[in-house]
Amino acid sequence: MASRYGRAVRAACIFLVFSAFPALIFCSELQGAILSYYEPGVHHVLRREVSVVQSTETPAHPSSTQASESWPDYPGYPDNATLTENHLKEDVDHHKYYNSTFLINETAAKEFWIDLDHYKNAQINPMLSDSHRRAATVKLSFEFPFYGHLVRNVTVATGGFLYTGDYVHAWLTATQYIAPLMANFDTSASNESFVKYVDNGTAFTVQWENIHLKDRAEKGAFTFQVTLHKNGNIVFVYKNIPAKITDIEDAHHPVKIGISDAYVVDKNIFFVRKKTIYEYHRVQFTKNDVQNSTIIFLLALPTCSTLKDCASCLGSNIGFECVWCPSTERCSDGVDRSRQEWLAKECHLANQTKKDECSASERRMPSSTVEPPYDLPPQAPALEVRQEQEEQGSGGYFAVAFGVLLSVLVLSFVVWAVYAYFNPHSSSGQFLIRYRPNQWQWRRGEARYMAATIHM
Repeated sequence: MASRYGRAVRAACIFLVFSAFPALIFCSELQGAILSYYEPGVHHVLRREVSVVQSTETPAHPSSTQASESWPDYPGYPDNATLTENHLKEDVDHHKYYNSTFLINETAAKEFWIDLDHYKNAQINPMLSDSHRRAATVKLSFEFPFYGHLVRNVTVATGGFLYTGDYVHAWLTATQYIAPLMANFDTSASNESFVKYVDNGTAFTVQWENIHLKDRAEKGAFTFQVTLHKNGNIVFVYKNIPAKITDIEDAHHPVKIGISDAYVVDKNIFFVRKKTIYEYHRVQFTKNDVQNSTIIFLLALPTCSTLKDCASCLGSNIGFECVWCPSTERCSDGVDRSRQEWLAKECHLANQTKKDECSASERRMPSSTVEPPYDLPPQAPALEVRQEQEEQGSGGYFAVAFGVLLSVLVLSFVVWAVYAYFNPHSSSGQFLIRYRPNQWQWRRGEARYMAATIHM
């Protein structure tokens, strides 16, 4: 009788365990930061997402200081005359948001290399110059248009890339990056490794100098730059690439050359606010082509979001299907960093597609209703807040029932775990030994830049 009773108890405990595990895993996914990483090709839209729980704390960004000196001229985008005069061979790719030009020429590389020693306000970041997988946010002195979206703060990472997103999270390498050479660099491996940057008012240059790969110092020191121009153009220049990019291991840190952007969507799931980042575009360059004296130019193309009025939006011919949304007074093709607002204001349903509709809508709009957006808040968000409050009130009983059920499941799991621990020869004990927590492995597709290591 006792043995039958014991087997029944063990069976019941195992049943409760398998019932409790999904609930526990589900709740941990809601509370923690989750990464679902997918490596598509160069141009995939809405295929990758990074789910992040974001703190409500607003970081303070340090301001860049400028010296009153005579700035050296930054070289511009090379025209056809320059290429012909210097006998340069160019490989041009036409993308949706940028056109890229790929050059390998020592003379041109020296011309486009920015000598930071000529700038009195050039900074050597001591933290970034002696660390691994760390990042620091820098405030630009100008607004940099990235995919048509104006960026004022960029995060410089030791891993050879810049992060341009508004939400700083642990997986900076996933998307919203500008990467001349993203890899697992460790600037603490050498006293001669530096991360430098300078802002001259119209361009911002970051230089990774004599940096080594983590635990691969024998491959040599890498030196390269990225320059962000006020007009949106981006320039990568590579001075010293001692090893083939294709030989760099990417098991613990992604290896990328290119740019990427995404938009963020806020969701409330079981009273937990969750941010999901959707990548909508990427430009990726072939790694085996990059060597010493390589230059990559990214020429920014006009986008819908750069058009600020209805007439120019609907009269444009820039390769996008731009529409005008009267409720937000924005021009968009529906896929940019403001996509959540675009959907929340139902711009995908109520928009203007013909230029003749612009003047008609302006005539119907009373002059007294034309107010700055910060003086008179729009009505849609307020309506959404009221709806959320009503839903939360009606769901109070469900929350209590869910909490009770979860408590029972957790208590059952604890009882089973205690029994299995003190009875290692039982079926439950063998199960716990086989699947003990130190045997669990969680696959992650991106390197983590811990929040504590990201300096604002």
